[in-house]
Amino acid sequence: MSQVLVYRAGFLGCSPQQPTTAISLECLELYHQIRRRKSSFSVQAMVKVLCALHKRTYFQSFRDQFAIAFDAYLDVLRHVKALVNQALGRDSLNWRMLNACPPCGYKQDNEDLIDPARLDSMDGNNSLKRVDGSGHADEQVFPSEYLITPSEVDLFKDDVRLRPGTRIAADATPTAASDDSACTENWKTANTISENTVSVFDQTGIFVSACRHGIVQTLVEMRKSGELAKYALATTNKILDVYGSNGATGYDIGCSYGKTVAASSISSKASANHHRFLVNSFHGHAHNRQCQIQYHPLYQKGLGIEDLETCERIFSGSNAVAPVIRHASYFHWLQFIELHFDQWDLDKYSELSRFIYNNYKQALHIIDELSPAVEELKAQLGLTDADFEKWNAKELEYLQTLTIETEEDVEKMTYVEALESLASADSCPILPQISRPLKGFPRAERSAAYRRLVLEMNAVDDLERRMGITERWTREQGKYKHALNSLTNRCFIRVVEHLEGLVVKRLFELAKANLAGTGYKLRQHISNAIARRSAAIREFDLLKHSRRDLLSKPWASKANREVAAKYFKVVRAREELTRLNVEVARLHTWVDDEDTHLSSVARSLSKTNPALACEIQWRFEERRQVNNIHRTRLRAIYDLPGYNG
Repeated sequence: MSQVLVYRAGFLGCSPQQPTTAISLECLELYHQIRRRKSSFSVQAMVKVLCALHKRTYFQSFRDQFAIAFDAYLDVLRHVKALVNQALGRDSLNWRMLNACPPCGYKQDNEDLIDPARLDSMDGNNSLKRVDGSGHADEQVFPSEYLITPSEVDLFKDDVRLRPGTRIAADATPTAASDDSACTENWKTANTISENTVSVFDQTGIFVSACRHGIVQTLVEMRKSGELAKYALATTNKILDVYGSNGATGYDIGCSYGKTVAASSISSKASANHHRFLVNSFHGHAHNRQCQIQYHPLYQKGLGIEDLETCERIFSGSNAVAPVIRHASYFHWLQFIELHFDQWDLDKYSELSRFIYNNYKQALHIIDELSPAVEELKAQLGLTDADFEKWNAKELEYLQTLTIETEEDVEKMTYVEALESLASADSCPILPQISRPLKGFPRAERSAAYRRLVLEMNAVDDLERRMGITERWTREQGKYKHALNSLTNRCFIRVVEHLEGLVVKRLFELAKANLAGTGYKLRQHISNAIARRSAAIREFDLLKHSRRDLLSKPWASKANREVAAKYFKVVRAREELTRLNVEVARLHTWVDDEDTHLSSVARSLSKTNPALACEIQWRFEERRQVNNIHRTRLRAIYDLPGYNG
């Protein structure tokens, strides 16, 4: 029996010629829909369910036959989709990236200009690994709509070896390390990739970019490596080529990555397009205060209330794919990742109006709740809006001009530290009786104490010669007290900075957990905790430089900082309303235009190609239901108290 006859009967054979076993199309479509929405539901699980329903004993051969038929079924669906896209005029280069998210890309004439023109996020995730050599006999090539090909990625392999913030755990030294800002040192230590991981897996994860509404734009496979700079650079290059100027991208170490881009082959392209690189809110709270002022969304003009944490939400969903692709062939690894993201994007499209509605309500709430408090505090403290902007500029200037400890300061602290050690050694109760044995103090112990005293005396004498000190300092002298105070602060700062590194490392491990069950709710909980921690670290960042009379500066006052934080939240909320008004108009126009276009094309093909017309009509009916939900929510937005679009 030929495959065509089997297909017309509603089945799909498990072999291309003379099939002896066939799977019903309804069964294949059922599994297709289940797999799209439950990525961890494997072929084996589906076949075992079918065996149970039909009271048959499960055999591995059943699973193999079903997998073959399902691959063929997905291939048929891809061909049908290609024909539909061609008929609809959606088969041009980068059409999906440009039009998958109407609020981001469906620009209208005479709309208000928004800057940044679009908001994106990008990040890597190492959950979706694939064991090296798995399915090596499968030579199929998957036609991905998301993938930036390895050949495109490798164009950037010599730009920088590793991105700032990532290193292989061996003795290799990243060439990008010299560009690291201080705030990324903790991330470098935390985001360590072991050599064992690199040797065991061919694909060690994925690197994605997405718009602020959660729709995936690009996908890069990480191959036998950690999160190399070439993955981010290839993604950035694609974003610049497709979306053009005035964009902004959130990245967990956007501060250092900006320097990487500036030193790369796409430096002039990024500069000409005025592209900005920022840190997202979750990771931004763990960066130092200087970095936050320059890169955190709260202080960035035009960002609204966007947190740039889209990729973390994406990974919390895509982690579910990991268990069923770890030992898959490369073809199936990519096929099932793309199947997941295709459904993810459809789900995000259906939630676009909800996203806009919720953000509109949140922005209005921030304005209504915080504006009165800000105005009241401004009146009490005699402040203006300009003061808050000036304070940020002054604080940044202060932090940027902080000098590293001078050599003279270090020598003075070293000298006082040696004097303190000498005093401690000299006060040992054993030493006065060094010439005669005492009960309870063995001669060996007394000899060790004496040797320590001599060593400390020699150290002090050596420092005095090098520093030109002719009269030994005493604790009553002001210079001794000042150096001792600096030494104490220095020790305290080092301890806290070490603690900060440990905290950030733990938070990074939680944020980047490989466990498939790690959910975004947990990340939100961690984000709230790290935000609270950030406030404490900010206090520390300021107080550790208090020798510069810091507390007299207006932006260092706790009361002023609290009102400034509320002020910036209000400003960002008003910016959010401006952006949302533009997105509302774009989405409303899109749903009307799309319904009209789909219906028109279906009618035009009804006589010349009725099968294709039927498929497009079916897609029109499906899409219209979603678009009608958008219309309902858009009307709810128009009715919101405070809507000003």
